[in-house]
Amino acid sequence: MKYSFFLLISMILFIVGCSNDSDESRIRLKVSATNVSGVSGKSAISAQKPNENVVFTDFRISIRDVVFKNDDDPNSNLDTDEIQFRGPYQVDLLDGSDAITQTIGDVVVPDGMYKELRFKFHKDEDLPSNDMLFDRSIYIAGTIDGTPFVFWHDTSENLDVGRSTGVEVSGGVINFTVEFDMSQFLSSLNQIDLMQATDGNQDGTIEIFPNDQDGNQDIADDLKENIKATADLINQ
Repeated sequence: MKYSFFLLISMILFIVGCSNDSDESRIRLKVSATNVSGVSGKSAISAQKPNENVVFTDFRISIRDVVFKNDDDPNSNLDTDEIQFRGPYQVDLLDGSDAITQTIGDVVVPDGMYKELRFKFHKDEDLPSNDMLFDRSIYIAGTIDGTPFVFWHDTSENLDVGRSTGVEVSGGVINFTVEFDMSQFLSSLNQIDLMQATDGNQDGTIEIFPNDQDGNQDIADDLKENIKATADLINQ
């Protein structure tokens, strides 16, 4: 009888605990890539003219220090030390030629209206040296008119993304997704014609990064800025 009593109390406490957990306000953070130019299925993700022969086959980023801003809290700002996701996180956003979404995780947050989040591009030196994101924060691979190309950047800078209307968070789980529009990578801020990128050292791969030997450093900086400009915050 005593055993049954304690079992009953334990079950009640478990149910109450689960109920309290479900009432907590949580943000589920996701990062995704998308291509809105009509390309779908297993066909290649291609840029629009004059880059119609450019194909992206790999897109990865490394981020850390995600902060959400609660507009209902006057003490909430994007410079707070209250980092919700510390990281670093390595996010792979292409599976073959299909754009995909990766979930970072859930975090408990105060109720309120959330309009902005900030994260930092972060080059992770703790990865294996053969990892695509070792000492890099952005990585893209693909082909330019059939010739392999590799782009990477080691930028370490904050990126703020937001929604002017905001998202009300009050109980339950709300999905926040940072979405990168790959169809705009070559045109969002700077018009980039990747057909002009060169294989300066004639090794069979067009290299585009800050200290490349092929002479494409300016393209690397423009492409990095374009990628940042395509980031948007959605909830779904």
